[in-house]
Amino acid sequence: MSKGLGLGAGWLKVGGASTSVYCMGAVAGITVYYLAADWWISRRRQAAVVKRSAVETESEKEERGEEYESSGDRYGSLRICGRFVNPFASWRDKTLWDFVRWLATRTAGNGLPSDKSQLEKDLPLARPHLRLLRRLAGEEPEPEPEPDADAEYADYPAIDAIDGDSTMTATWIGQSTCFVQMEGLSILTDPIFKRRTVFSWLGPERLRPVPCQLADLPRPDIVLVSHNHFDHLDVDVVRALGNAVTWYVPLGLRAWFARLGVYRVRELDWWQETEYTARSGRVFRIAATPTQHWSGRTGLDSNASLWCSFLVRGKRASVFHCGDTGYCAAFERIGRLYGSVSLAILPIGSYAPRWYMQHQHIDPDDAVRIHRDLRARRSIGVHWGTFMMSDEHYLAPPRDLAAAAARSGLAGNEFVAPQLGRTVLYAV
Repeated sequence: MSKGLGLGAGWLKVGGASTSVYCMGAVAGITVYYLAADWWISRRRQAAVVKRSAVETESEKEERGEEYESSGDRYGSLRICGRFVNPFASWRDKTLWDFVRWLATRTAGNGLPSDKSQLEKDLPLARPHLRLLRRLAGEEPEPEPEPDADAEYADYPAIDAIDGDSTMTATWIGQSTCFVQMEGLSILTDPIFKRRTVFSWLGPERLRPVPCQLADLPRPDIVLVSHNHFDHLDVDVVRALGNAVTWYVPLGLRAWFARLGVYRVRELDWWQETEYTARSGRVFRIAATPTQHWSGRTGLDSNASLWCSFLVRGKRASVFHCGDTGYCAAFERIGRLYGSVSLAILPIGSYAPRWYMQHQHIDPDDAVRIHRDLRARRSIGVHWGTFMMSDEHYLAPPRDLAAAAARSGLAGNEFVAPQLGRTVLYAV
């Protein structure tokens, strides 16, 4: 920043330059500095990708009967000039012109109806099965439930008959926020409960109200944060949960939490693993794994922190939380290294237009491909129907997912787009 200001001031070494002219020069200097830095980092990134691609692939070494050394040599995180970059040949750095072109050619409306009742019909809300979630979390359920509180779950087994060791639950709250329970562990992913992404008055607005509030849910044991974009990390949730939970975040994000007084934070690099011991004494293995995306909240902190996905494994069950990503070869490596996943939470929205979005957001076809790469037994499609931040029709993601799943020969319920708020049971 100081270099940019100096550059701008240097351009204005003329007698009597006004404050407004000086400011314009400073802005121009900062802009040129950042554009030059982006160009330099992009060139360095491309060179690093070429160098890494020369490393023998796992299959090549397997053919020669040699043991493959590490997943980190080719798909490890990469930082250049203090900023993280994507070490994948499938990534393309976006330019300012790309962004302007996208804005200039955006299609308006996303097909959203002006009639709110139509939106309510197209995107119906369910109330989470809160009494079940509380019991599985070891909390006392409401002694006298409200009339018809569990009517949506009349076809479910009785609460006391559900075994938490052999049953997982997943409740989609919206965007990439899910509440997952497995073997007595309660997990919250990429939490956001706001009406808008940034502030109450700024950012895309939810298409439908949040199906429940944070306080309605059992307190999670751990929270997985894939990256720091506003629609994946709600500062109000961080303040509300604070140090009462353990936060798992990518490299470079711990300092942001510390500024909020939150220190129970475990920062992980790609392929790094750690253990979490639950109140029951059970031990869960948590791994941070690669994705193809980017980070930033202010415009001045672009890629200062890493982005990642997470794999949580218990004794029998496992869950993969993807966050945001474009498709990259690392997913095949994740599946090869960790084996089958009980449940994968994969994004299926914010993918149009493809020329602009494909490197940072997968579409349903890519999601099905990742489902197969991970060897997931079941997957749910999230990151749609909540905030409109791209150009596809607001109902296209579930329709496109159904078509992609059918083309790939997946079973009818193997990979589905869930209903907002509905608690779904999965046998493990």
